[in-house]
Amino acid sequence: MQSRPTSPKVILVTGGSSGIGRAIAGHLAAQGHRVYGTSRSAKLGDTLDGFSLVNLDVTDPDSIGRALALIKREAGTLDVLINNAGLGMAGPIECTSDQEARELFDTNMFGVLNVCRQAIPMLREAGGGHLINITSIAGKVALPYRGIYAATKHAVEGLTESLSMEVKPFGIAVSIIEPGDFKTNINATRRVAAHVDPKWYGPTFSRTLIQIEEEVETASDPLLIAQVVSRILSSPSPRLRYRVGTRMQRLSVHLKYWLSGRIFERILMNHYDLD
Repeated sequence: MQSRPTSPKVILVTGGSSGIGRAIAGHLAAQGHRVYGTSRSAKLGDTLDGFSLVNLDVTDPDSIGRALALIKREAGTLDVLINNAGLGMAGPIECTSDQEARELFDTNMFGVLNVCRQAIPMLREAGGGHLINITSIAGKVALPYRGIYAATKHAVEGLTESLSMEVKPFGIAVSIIEPGDFKTNINATRRVAAHVDPKWYGPTFSRTLIQIEEEVETASDPLLIAQVVSRILSSPSPRLRYRVGTRMQRLSVHLKYWLSGRIFERILMNHYDLD
């Protein structure tokens, strides 16, 4: 589908200092939009790839408020919110502590909720706009040893479906982008359960983690996701969901619903050599 020209917008991209967020923010800035990317370590005046960096921690409501107030002072408005900030995690569910699970939910799910709560009034004040939540294909298809991560993304999927209906009367279009594997620095930043039981999970988890990392290293450029964001912003009626990944990753979501649960489970276990 051909994208229509889009007038310059004021855009906030959380988690904009690396990976998918950096690709999105840089691409949109190059198209002439005024883009703010967030980082927990950003200092006033920092820039990256043609966009401004602002200090924001999605788990800290005061930090979110300060960042939005800065955007309001400098740009006067907010037209687009892209919730991208998140953490990766791998580990057997049995071996994942409450603290590890809660920290992931604090960022991946409550972080999205925190930013939405404070940004929606700005979007509404501007007369509408776009709100895009970056989830994952794991938000539709849970994978072995990524259960907590998948749970956070499933939660954001449900949250976003409801949110879309609630804010549509304000002129705010809500979309979900579900990426598959993309070549980012997630292998370096992914959290791993600290106490994996070597007797029951050692060999299979280690082998699966290596496979997960290899799939990221050989994955596509996250610029593909940035291009999808650009199409969303230029569409008069953006879809609720956009899946971005390999043909098999996108097909897997359909297979989950076409096949019986156990057959699909067997396919995933074979893929990760868990038989």
